Amino acid sequence: MKLTTATWPWLLHHELRLAWRRVGSTKLWVVLIGGGFIWMALHLAAWGLLRGLSGVNFPPFITLILGGMTWLALSLMLSQAIGLSVTVLFDRGDFDLLLSSPVSARTVFIVRGIGVAISSVSLYLLILAPFAHVGLLAGHANLLAIYPALICLGLLVSALGMLLTLTLVRTLGARRARVVAQLFGALVGAAMFLLSQIQNMLSRETRVVITDHFKQWISPDGPLAADSVIWFPYRAMLGEWLPLLVIMAMGLGGFWLVVNLTYKRFLLGTQEMVTATVKKKSIAAKHGRTSFHQGLMANVLIKEWKLIARDPNLITQTLLQTLYLLPMIFLLFRRQDMALLVVPSSVILASTLAGSIAWITIAAEEAPDLIGVAPVELSRIRWMKAFAAVVPVWIMVSPVLFYLLFTHAFYAMVFAFCIAGGTLSAGLTQIWYPRLGDRKNLKKRAQGSMAMNMVEAFSAFGWAGMAYALLAAPLWTPVGMVVALMGPAGAWLFGKTRREQGMLA
Repeated sequence: MKLTTATWPWLLHHELRLAWRRVGSTKLWVVLIGGGFIWMALHLAAWGLLRGLSGVNFPPFITLILGGMTWLALSLMLSQAIGLSVTVLFDRGDFDLLLSSPVSARTVFIVRGIGVAISSVSLYLLILAPFAHVGLLAGHANLLAIYPALICLGLLVSALGMLLTLTLVRTLGARRARVVAQLFGALVGAAMFLLSQIQNMLSRETRVVITDHFKQWISPDGPLAADSVIWFPYRAMLGEWLPLLVIMAMGLGGFWLVVNLTYKRFLLGTQEMVTATVKKKSIAAKHGRTSFHQGLMANVLIKEWKLIARDPNLITQTLLQTLYLLPMIFLLFRRQDMALLVVPSSVILASTLAGSIAWITIAAEEAPDLIGVAPVELSRIRWMKAFAAVVPVWIMVSPVLFYLLFTHAFYAMVFAFCIAGGTLSAGLTQIWYPRLGDRKNLKKRAQGSMAMNMVEAFSAFGWAGMAYALLAAPLWTPVGMVVALMGPAGAWLFGKTRREQGMLA
């Protein structure tokens, strides 16, 4: 299809091509064939669910469940829209080129917003579109409203994402806005997990009180009744005319308002904020002269921790994993008999987290040549880097250790021993089997070597298994020890050649 140059369809086509590249266009046929099979399976599943229904007037609890899932999807779409808005508005760095082209600035801004909307809603449209298609054949033509409802919800979410992004930039600056957007996206996912586990974290009495209030809220006169306006996004996709009209008006009108009210402000102010040279006071002037006489160990630790603290992307991918410990900690505080489950689970999470941070500090060193020519033995620096990786993990799990000391002294000793063994083994794996990489590609580090992925898994699960054996089945302790030591031993064996070639230098 040939599009006229410098028009909005031409620019939108370019935007969609960039979005497609982010999902992996290099494996086009694999994506199309695999996606085709999944789409066929979704159509079959939709047919099985819809063919026996005589109508779509579901019971109130179905509305509550599906309406809640709709709001969950909207929250995830919003976090994705904010991240995409940061990317398309600030990280691309191509606005100077576009603004000097014959395309109007307003058109550029509209197309970027449409691109964010399409990227945010495409996955959910892929999942729900089969229900619209099958609904047409099964006598539920009203489900075709899924298309306009989802599209307008995508536009509304895109408008909110762009508005929040521009507000953050105006208030905090472009760099801090990117930090907040990344943290928000990570916190949304973690918050959904914590909400799903909230019943395990609350006492029985509290759950009874909440249940009583919840029954009042979902009653016919309550704020969460089946006919409440809060379920308009879900009811719009069922084809109810009033919710659909409201959602369409909010989506189209909200997107139009945001584009027309903010694009000039963005062009006049935000771009200057991004490209302008920020005058920063030197650290020495602000905090006094930096001292390098604290000792090599202290300097290496401070250097590694500062680099991690300055990179919000690394924080969202690694340190926020600790949020998944919270349900287990609450469970331990409520029921001491759950320590048998909490201790091994904490060992797995701590070992995995230590492995990720150790990969950042050791394998993803951004200046390996500078470290290699330092007047210090390289192996000594690697050990210090590994120590810098495990110390934050030890601090994070210390509340569990202190609690166990006052409730189960033996459990506390086992916990401390296995946490130390699991985290140190994770650090040794990175020292003995070097896999250089870019810290920006932390999510892809597992794609490097299947053998090393198995080695790391053996180590983490081995130490967790040994913790369980020491607490519940002492006869199996040697088996856990053997499996746990397979991790460092495998790293030493597989990485011998790489170490001899100096591939960590």
